[in-house]
Amino acid sequence: MSGYLEGYGAGEAEREKKIRWILLSALAVSVVSGILYFLFRDYKEEKQISRFLEVLSRQDYKAAYTFWGCSEQTPCRDYPYSAFLDDWGPKGVNAKFSAGKLAGSERCGTGLVASVAAGGEQLALWVERSNGVVSYAPWQNCPERKLRLMKWLRMKFGRG
Repeated sequence: MSGYLEGYGAGEAEREKKIRWILLSALAVSVVSGILYFLFRDYKEEKQISRFLEVLSRQDYKAAYTFWGCSEQTPCRDYPYSAFLDDWGPKGVNAKFSAGKLAGSERCGTGLVASVAAGGEQLALWVERSNGVVSYAPWQNCPERKLRLMKWLRMKFGRG
């Protein structure tokens, strides 16, 4: 009769181990997914700014003008190609930013405010999320009230 109750509860302990492993795995996947989402959710818009700066550094101004949703054949009504060259051309006001880099970004409404840094100065550019069109940002920082946790962390631990 000694073998009758020997295995009592062994199946229950094994089942508890499996349930614990499944729950911890699901929690780990959720945490990693959340972190990856917040790190890469603006990747497309930040890449658009980087490509714009890269095209400017190659001095391909016609291609750079297309990032603004315009072309030389169909110029923008309020920003003709000549004005673009006055701003971004070799002797333009913002020519120094063609060698700049993305210093930071912030989601705002339907787009992204990207800060481009060059020579100790910063310029705010806007990227519309729906179509990737680049333009001047109406503000240096987004006026929406929001928790700016990532900006605070960058300030405390570097990169900003």
